[in-house]
Amino acid sequence: MKIKFTILFAVVFSLLSSPSWSKENKIELSTKSKAEKTSKKSSVESDILEIQSTDLTQVFSEAEKYYKAGQAWNKLKCAPVTGFICTKRECAKRDIQAYLILDKKNKMISRCEGEICDKFPATFRQTGVFFNVQTDGPVGTLIRILGDSRYKEITTVGLDAYIANGNCEVILD
Repeated sequence: MKIKFTILFAVVFSLLSSPSWSKENKIELSTKSKAEKTSKKSSVESDILEIQSTDLTQVFSEAEKYYKAGQAWNKLKCAPVTGFICTKRECAKRDIQAYLILDKKNKMISRCEGEICDKFPATFRQTGVFFNVQTDGPVGTLIRILGDSRYKEITTVGLDAYIANGNCEVILD
């Protein structure tokens, strides 16, 4: 009998001291003062006002700038800043020497190391502020460019993925 009473007491004590149970049953265990609660409420209200006062004109203006920049370029040179090779077990950082030349007009990607370049046919499609570039063939490459500036490249060889992040600059013809 004593053991049952102890177990019952432990269960009831656990429930009463559990924050989730007391929240569901609207039992307030907090010792915060009313002033602290009021200041927290006004902080939340100011956060809501800040979210509501986002300047959508600026957001749309920036999106339009990237969209137009994406439409305007014919040729980009994209150089990596960071790179990774991802295998079944890990993604390790790697140095990348190759840069890309993206030729939208001729629908070609050139992967260059120094003056030596390999060319691949590619599909170029704009989706909003991004340009997606994709190759066909045994080595799958997907490149996403923001307007005409930043890019991410994911190339797969077998089941390994080579990932590069970097910056692009417009090449004038």
